[in-house]
Amino acid sequence: MTIQEEEHYTQEQVFAVLRHINYPLEKPDVLPEPTLETLRELEYRCVTSIPFETLSLRTTPARGVDISLEAIFDRVVNKRRGGWCFSLNKLAYELLRAIGFTVQFTLARVCKPLHYTHPIRYGGLTHRVSIVRFTDESKYVFDIGFGATSFYPLKLEEGFQVEYFGHKRRINKVIHNKHEPEILGNPTVEHWRVEEYVGNDDEGNERWSPCYAFNETQYYDPDCTVGNFYSNFSPLSPFIKSFWVMQATLDGTYLLLLGQDFKVRSSKGDIKKITIETEQQRLDILKDYFGIELTEEEWEYHDQKIESS
Repeated sequence: MTIQEEEHYTQEQVFAVLRHINYPLEKPDVLPEPTLETLRELEYRCVTSIPFETLSLRTTPARGVDISLEAIFDRVVNKRRGGWCFSLNKLAYELLRAIGFTVQFTLARVCKPLHYTHPIRYGGLTHRVSIVRFTDESKYVFDIGFGATSFYPLKLEEGFQVEYFGHKRRINKVIHNKHEPEILGNPTVEHWRVEEYVGNDDEGNERWSPCYAFNETQYYDPDCTVGNFYSNFSPLSPFIKSFWVMQATLDGTYLLLLGQDFKVRSSKGDIKKITIETEQQRLDILKDYFGIELTEEEWEYHDQKIESS
């Protein structure tokens, strides 16, 4: 068995990605400096330009997300589509590496309950994120592939919090068995857990819902291939029957198309909520809100068309 050489994007491809996300370059042919300010701007531009979507499962003959570098570039930049964590955060990793950041990727366990009061359950290693290290030893998690994700990177520091347009995310250290002793078999090592603010309770206390947990273990491309295969094809995968498209806007709202439900959500709750009744209505939402128009081939392979009554 031989180990394949690593592949990376060319400088031309890196600039194409930066143009695609509308990154404000000071000079069109000079990459930005690898600073914290650049890191923040990159995440903000990525999540407001590239949708999280599962259309590859619904509208392609492969019925899956191809995470080869060329396939990711073609889908995001040329076809103006998106992807999920194993594709989008791989794109992000390549972008960060090319700009000059010290970056690794790792795998996380999703633990987001349906309701913040429900018990926390840790899943498998099915979420990819990037960790950026600076010379002052500070580290940040960079994630553009968790649906309605954070606009800005989170510092790996107990209790660190970011707030943007009224939305809030924070990060805490947890030990699985200590915090959830009823879950046997989870590792007794410290993890960073990303959490989302979901409003205040009746007494004014903040409510937080966990998203995913990770440590700083180095993983490799074959590990991501395994996780991506599970997400694509396992009957237990939450994506197996999903028709999802999500994207943030520059002014801080989230656009969420989940099957036959469409929501425009701000930090104060849903601004708009529509129950989709026809396939044409869903196609119009894809075009008007996400800039996505299905090709003839995508329409042919679309396996979840809404049947007219």
